[in-house]
Amino acid sequence: MHLNSRLALPLSALALIAGTPLSSAFAACTPTGFVRDSINLTAALINPGTVHGDVDATGCNIGIYYGPGSHGKVELANVHGANYFGIVNNGGKVDIRASAISDIGEKPFNGTQHGVAIYFAFNTAAKGDITDNYIWSYQKGGIVVNGPLASSNIQRNTVIGLGPVNFIAQNGIQAGFGADADVQQNTVSGNSYTGAGLTASGGILVVGGDCYGGNPQTNSKVQGNIALNNDVGAYLSNLDASCNAVTTPTKNTVQLNVLLNNAFNNTTGNGPTQGYQAGISDQGSQDTIQNNEICGLGYKPPGTATTAAFAIDVSATNSPKVKNNSFCGDPINSPSMSAHAARQAAMDASTRSITPYK
Repeated sequence: MHLNSRLALPLSALALIAGTPLSSAFAACTPTGFVRDSINLTAALINPGTVHGDVDATGCNIGIYYGPGSHGKVELANVHGANYFGIVNNGGKVDIRASAISDIGEKPFNGTQHGVAIYFAFNTAAKGDITDNYIWSYQKGGIVVNGPLASSNIQRNTVIGLGPVNFIAQNGIQAGFGADADVQQNTVSGNSYTGAGLTASGGILVVGGDCYGGNPQTNSKVQGNIALNNDVGAYLSNLDASCNAVTTPTKNTVQLNVLLNNAFNNTTGNGPTQGYQAGISDQGSQDTIQNNEICGLGYKPPGTATTAAFAIDVSATNSPKVKNNSFCGDPINSPSMSAHAARQAAMDASTRSITPYK
């Protein structure tokens, strides 16, 4: 696996950032009928079909909005400036490819729970592939695909968070609430929360269950990704109404990923006075974690009184299948790593939390 090639900008993003002439789209901010926070959100473009080139959504809530039953493609586009969403698929069939999405959120960024670059709306039949995009400078999340009718292949995207911040717990890529979604060959970095609020950030988040107000996320594959300097590289959290790991099989798979973090920044993810970081954290049932490489001081057990650090944390899950993983080249089932894991397993797992986007 070659880090340098995976961190490179897509050619389309390079062209856009360099100012290569592309077709531009400018529009007034028009109400969409899509309501969030009791606001009828406006968009620069509504059901535009195929979009290329620059979409300056400054002053609008959404850059590009696709409504129920619509069809479209966003390709070689540069979407920026909206405060709620870069691109919304609210029940359409929309492919998003080889585009740049940035500067999505308030100015300046703050802790309000919006500002998502690409959003497949919760409980809609939003479908389409999200591939080869370059996403950065978002407030809450990079890519979110939610709900049991939604489907997407989320592949080869580069998603860059703000780095350690104390005002919002960002998540890089989220597949949630029963979506038919796999997350493969992406590079996700810099989702790290340093503030209060009993939460941590996730690089790749697989989430659902009654505790979060939706279906469990099942049968998702998180494979071949690179996750750098996120509080939790891959965070699987499927919780029942009592906010314990679900007992019905989730059968999600995390394999062949590289998860690195060289610092411990989180402060309250494991309670009011203890941060929480892990290469992989699993709360679910019968999930598989195999052939992953984890490294860095940020994920090195056993932690301290103020830092709960894990390479792989399965202390709050049911019947996981964990095999052939390594920490900085050493097998995680080695005697020293097993001792560290045993110490961490004695901690109260019920205090750990994540803040997904719905």
